[in-house]
Amino acid sequence: MTRPRSIRARLITLYAVTLSLIFICFGGYTYWGFKEYLIRSLQQALIRRAHQIASTILADVPQKGEAYISSEIQARYAPELNDRLIRVTDQLGRTVYASKNANGLSAPPSVSFDQIGFETTPIHREEASQARELLQVVAIGYRLDHGYSYIVEVGASENEVFSALDGLLWTLSLGFPVFIGLTSVGAYILLGRALKPVDEIVQSAERITLRNLSQRLPVPETGDEVERLSLALNRMIERLDEAFQVTSRFTADASHELRTPLTIMRGELEALLKDGRLRDDQATQVESVLEEAERLSQIVEGLLLLSRLEAGESQTGRDPIDFSSLVSATTEQMVPLAEDKSIKMVCEASREVMVEATEVRLKQVVVNLLDNAIKYTPEGGKITVRVFEESSWAVLEIIDNGIGISEKALPHVFERFFRSEQVQARKAGGTGLGLSMVLSIVESHAGKIEVESRENQGATFRVRLPRLELHLGRPAASA
Repeated sequence: MTRPRSIRARLITLYAVTLSLIFICFGGYTYWGFKEYLIRSLQQALIRRAHQIASTILADVPQKGEAYISSEIQARYAPELNDRLIRVTDQLGRTVYASKNANGLSAPPSVSFDQIGFETTPIHREEASQARELLQVVAIGYRLDHGYSYIVEVGASENEVFSALDGLLWTLSLGFPVFIGLTSVGAYILLGRALKPVDEIVQSAERITLRNLSQRLPVPETGDEVERLSLALNRMIERLDEAFQVTSRFTADASHELRTPLTIMRGELEALLKDGRLRDDQATQVESVLEEAERLSQIVEGLLLLSRLEAGESQTGRDPIDFSSLVSATTEQMVPLAEDKSIKMVCEASREVMVEATEVRLKQVVVNLLDNAIKYTPEGGKITVRVFEESSWAVLEIIDNGIGISEKALPHVFERFFRSEQVQARKAGGTGLGLSMVLSIVESHAGKIEVESRENQGATFRVRLPRLELHLGRPAASA
């Protein structure tokens, strides 16, 4: 579904609004132009009719008399049947002929004559007295050879004009939504095709993580802004990859170099304690320094492990492993730690669930998660460990009823060196790298890890690893 504020939605909206304005302007111009055309056509038809009456009927008045005018106009033109009105007046203002529908006309306009047979053509618009309709009326003057002149008026209602205009208005009104709808659908399809490279770039970008920075975004050969954007993003990813590699190498090198002096420091401090010649206060200080050295060693080992994982160490040396057996054995080894705090630990992992993994790394995941659960579950608490199959996943769940994780801290629990305020307040040990290592190991095995927790209501850590299907021949069951 298109989001209201997406580029596609905004472009379609702008396109529809622009087309609507163009259509409205075009419709208004068409309506006005068609109206003017119909009025001019009506006026020209009336002028032609007036000229015909003057040239074919009035020209014969000297020979046939004025009585001839009425009978001839009625016979030839039948104005009432054709919705036309005709009136002929002489130079004295006397009505020589008037159709029945011309009674309401106002006085004829004045027409000037320059010479015999020449006339001007006034055009005026007036309202019929009975039907209250607008009329178009033309008047021409005609002078006979002996100098006597007549004014011929021919008129017609504008209803036919406005009926045609109403039809045009209905056509435009009905066609407007259809036109806008069809063009909007067309715009949606065209924009979808135009923005398809952008969607592909977004999908590729979503798949790029710290573990596959060597991948690059697709570059559509369109020669437009999308291609330039793809190239710019690929160059940025390349720089990030180089910077990450430098940082990773530095972390690995520094961790490796720190291991030896830390080992020597710990040995010397332990030797001082075993010597027995230190005073009690001095021995206490040395023990404190030794604890910090031990903690620093754990941090160094953790950073070194993370560097190895980021370098792809766990991608090799994988074997089929029964996840249930590994979790059960590890849980059994951790039971004494739980019993020291009177914590009940239950393991539900009886069924075989196979995965392909590095056993040492997978055991580290279980140990770290169980160690956290024991550390942050109060005395008398309970920890439940479950392993089961879910579709194509092998799932490990570790559920405790400990102090839980606050909503504020929940998004950051897998970050390096992150320790929530609850943990700091309890002054619990740890390096802040345990969950970060768990995340790295799980992701290196193409797995997922998630946590659900509420403060003071315990936590649930859920690890999903791709389940391994072993299609091995099995002996047939005995009859």
